[in-house]
Amino acid sequence: MNFKEEIKIIGLRGIPLIKKGDKITDIIIEALNKNEISLEDRDIIIIAQSIISKSNGRIRNLNKINPSERAVEIYKHIAPSIRSLGLPEKDPKLIQAILDESKNIIRSEHVLITETKHGFICADAGIDKSNVGEKGIITLLPKNPDIDAEKIRITLKNKTNKEIAVIISDSFGRAFRIGAIGTAIGVSGIDPILDMRGKKDLFGYELQTTIIGQVDSLAAAAQLVMGESDEGIPIVLIRGYNFQFNEKSKIKSILRKKEIDLFRSPKDEKFLEILKNRRSYKFDFASKDVDKKVIEECIELARWAPSAHNGQFWRYIILQKGMLRERLVDKMNEKLRYDLLKDGNGEEVIKGKIEKTRNTFLKAPFLILLCLDQKELEKYEDTERTHNELFLGVQSISSSATYLLLAFETKKLAACWYCAPLFAKDIVKESLKLPKSYIPMVFFTVGYPLKAVKAPNRKDLKEIIYEPRILD
Repeated sequence: MNFKEEIKIIGLRGIPLIKKGDKITDIIIEALNKNEISLEDRDIIIIAQSIISKSNGRIRNLNKINPSERAVEIYKHIAPSIRSLGLPEKDPKLIQAILDESKNIIRSEHVLITETKHGFICADAGIDKSNVGEKGIITLLPKNPDIDAEKIRITLKNKTNKEIAVIISDSFGRAFRIGAIGTAIGVSGIDPILDMRGKKDLFGYELQTTIIGQVDSLAAAAQLVMGESDEGIPIVLIRGYNFQFNEKSKIKSILRKKEIDLFRSPKDEKFLEILKNRRSYKFDFASKDVDKKVIEECIELARWAPSAHNGQFWRYIILQKGMLRERLVDKMNEKLRYDLLKDGNGEEVIKGKIEKTRNTFLKAPFLILLCLDQKELEKYEDTERTHNELFLGVQSISSSATYLLLAFETKKLAACWYCAPLFAKDIVKESLKLPKSYIPMVFFTVGYPLKAVKAPNRKDLKEIIYEPRILD
């Protein structure tokens, strides 16, 4: 392909505010006339998504949206991160609109990265609150930007007899860089990508992997003229770019397939990685501080664990470093000393175990106590059923504990599960002034790891699957 040495980027001034039902093609022709520009063959028209959406009526009033439970939960999850970074909060109503426009939620941290129903990976499903005018009104991406682009191209061709290309653009952020750039979301008449494989470079070497995202490059160039604030130039003409005309082009060809998308790894693979990477961490923790909000976020995830009768019997107590934790551990160690003496252990063994226990529970950045609240367990007249109900409660909080450990893994935190509270229940309850219905069950030590933990040997699958025999 022979590239021209000069490309012109011309903003069409005088575009009016767009309303539902406005004909974008008529507006383009009128603007061309006002700017004393005549279309030429191989011109490229770049149109901002916002005016396409407005003309199509793709707007919503946030005040008329009722957020779902999922939207509220996402809001609660991301709100702490948003506040800590000083970013504008996302109302649950806006989150609901984002959910309505999305196929999948890829990331939900201080920003929502979604896969739209078109297949675009972008922030907030491409929803825009700027340049709309009325408060509470948002614009949504066009339902089918390719069709919108094609209609405009064909109509302009019929009215001007010029063979042109049309690109509909929006502003997208990028995974590894700060700042939004113009990105093509719909095309007609031009291929989204320019495949340079097989061509020669300056030194005669054959290009093996070079593929240029030409419509994104053109959209980004046009955005330098369009701007993002009050410039008011939503339509740009690019002249002089030498491209191969293709009336069958579709934006889909520029979308990266999931199986080769390193940013968006398949959910099942990521989950398997989390399951296999989790280790019981029994070493010293790094000196890096752990934000209590991160601990609370992990507990928030742990409450989604399954439980008998949906009783959610788990109760968490977060113990930061301080006198309360020290007094608790010292009193528990008195009980440990008594138990070890009763078992016939010598003073040297007792001293070593107490010192190890004290260091483990006091040096961890956080010590988390998990209790079973038996108040909501069902009551029965016979002892066996009551005993079994208690087992159901234990199973339930065990599932929450597992969720918690996996949540820690997603936050790159190390943790270990200790059953010490079981052997000093009364001491724990008294020291922390816990309700009578609480049964202390588990300690978790939590912090950032100082070193990697070697994976322990696991039993062979045949050893843990029992095949019952059917007797004749």
